[in-house]
Amino acid sequence: MSTTHAPWFETDPLRLQRELDALDALSVKPTVDLDIQRRGILRLTFTVDPALHPGFGLATEHHPVEVAVIYPDNFPYFKPEVYGLNVSLPRHQNPIQKNLCLLPRATEYWNVEWTVADYLVAQLDKVLTQGALVDESVLAADPDEQAEPASVYYANASNPIVFDSSGFDALVTAEAEITVLGRVQVGVIGGRMINNRMAVLEGTTAGNEEVVGRLPDALQKQFSLRFKGYVLRLSERPPYGNAAQDIQWLKHLAEKSTNGLGLRSRPLSKNGTTINQVWALNFPEEVGPGKMGMGWLFLIDAVREVTLPRNSGKAAKGALDASYYAQAARSNPRDIGVRVPSLTGLPGCSIAVVGLGAIGAPAVMEFARNQVGALRLMDFDSVNPATTVRWPLGVNAFGRLKTEVLEQFIRDEYPRTTVRVFEHKVGGSPTPDKPSERQIMDKLLTGVSLLFDASAEVGVSNFLSAEAMRRNIPYVSAYATPGAWGGLVMRVVPGKTKGCWMCLQYAKFNGTIPHTVSDVAAGRVQAPGCGDLTFTGASFDLQNVTLAAVRLAVSTLCADIPGGYPDASWDVGVLRLTDDEKLAALPVWQAFSLQAQCPRCLKN
Repeated sequence: MSTTHAPWFETDPLRLQRELDALDALSVKPTVDLDIQRRGILRLTFTVDPALHPGFGLATEHHPVEVAVIYPDNFPYFKPEVYGLNVSLPRHQNPIQKNLCLLPRATEYWNVEWTVADYLVAQLDKVLTQGALVDESVLAADPDEQAEPASVYYANASNPIVFDSSGFDALVTAEAEITVLGRVQVGVIGGRMINNRMAVLEGTTAGNEEVVGRLPDALQKQFSLRFKGYVLRLSERPPYGNAAQDIQWLKHLAEKSTNGLGLRSRPLSKNGTTINQVWALNFPEEVGPGKMGMGWLFLIDAVREVTLPRNSGKAAKGALDASYYAQAARSNPRDIGVRVPSLTGLPGCSIAVVGLGAIGAPAVMEFARNQVGALRLMDFDSVNPATTVRWPLGVNAFGRLKTEVLEQFIRDEYPRTTVRVFEHKVGGSPTPDKPSERQIMDKLLTGVSLLFDASAEVGVSNFLSAEAMRRNIPYVSAYATPGAWGGLVMRVVPGKTKGCWMCLQYAKFNGTIPHTVSDVAAGRVQAPGCGDLTFTGASFDLQNVTLAAVRLAVSTLCADIPGGYPDASWDVGVLRLTDDEKLAALPVWQAFSLQAQCPRCLKN
């Protein structure tokens, strides 16, 4: 074995000896698993008895613990895995593999100076004591506690099944060992049949076949192979954690059910693999420290065709069990909202965005990503391939209308946000065969929650800000300067902001709000074949402006929602990305409140 790839206990024998000496000091003589040691893995087994090994600090009421330790490849940078082989704790232990949760999962909690002996002395008694607790009030009071859902212990997370469970979660059933909630149509991407990307395309109830959930069309079309499965509610988690054993347990449970459940589906075969059945399992598990709820897990009954040798010398066909568990990749709105609780009001909001360039287009994608209910998009231009160095989408957008590209992207990727598009140049010449700009603006702005102006045109911004004021709509504007040396974001909120867009122009003129810095010498260029000047600047600099403007818009929309995203204490942000030597500097923002300075606002 080469030195480069030798295991840690061979390249650093002194550290290995340190581990063994530390256990010896506690009167423990570990056994080394020589079989897997030859494969480069160190596994130790030993017993910790409170009476015989007082140095571990175990309470006398604890029984002797049979311990197995598997060291990681890059010990001591990462913690060893410790198993309580004869221990069964309701919490802080993998119920299937028996490894103990001695520390929170984040690597920051592991001390690289620890030996396994140190680790066990510090944590073993704690986990044996805390792991036996089930009182929700006691657990909730401990800030270090977290939920330990049983479903995460059953399956590798690398190939979960996409599932919107909300329709089935809402179904109420009588208490029983097993209940059929309904059927699911599961899609699998062509190719291999198992351990592949799958999704529940549609769910129906057991009785009247009412549809209770369906994934968006953009996701549906990705799955060429489809098969039917069952949704089962169980009174307890599957007991074994081994797919083949739990399938037999499940079938037995169904057979003895008073409902006489007949769980039969048509097998699906391809490339020597057959899926006989798939079950979506809904069962009790911990959803908060000590708090029980219902979890989800998928169990796939599958076999793989194999060729078996015979004594006669002729090969024979056989079947090898290929059953497995898969986690549920939850896609319902509630699970998505858990990660952004302060944005729960956004699905009820609509935003009109004018200007879909290097500031507006990424802002649109942020709004959709964060579940804004509706977007109305206005632009007149197509995507020039050369601009995609700072436009958010690439080759597939070349030469297409910006409105069309973004509409399709959102429809495919964030379908809970509805989109209407307006191909229109604000301030352009009217034509008899098209609606007037007034009519178009009515359609764009009637009923919207906020107008987001990324036009980067002074004349357009002047008009849009006046339209927003006239219609009593909050207004947010954002632009960057040539060279992307700086930028500005601002808002006007009717009944709240003291000034307006025109007041900002007065403030910049009289110096109460500074001008944005700009690359005057080289910040504007004319690309070959282009009739207009454009500006220079990289997308990663421009994103500072986009994200600040999105934050300002979201804070404006959520300001009056209890628990919503906090309102901004400022109305104007001025960004600088260079220092006095014109070198790249960390972003520096200056914040200002708008004050009445224009004649109209001073009059009011």
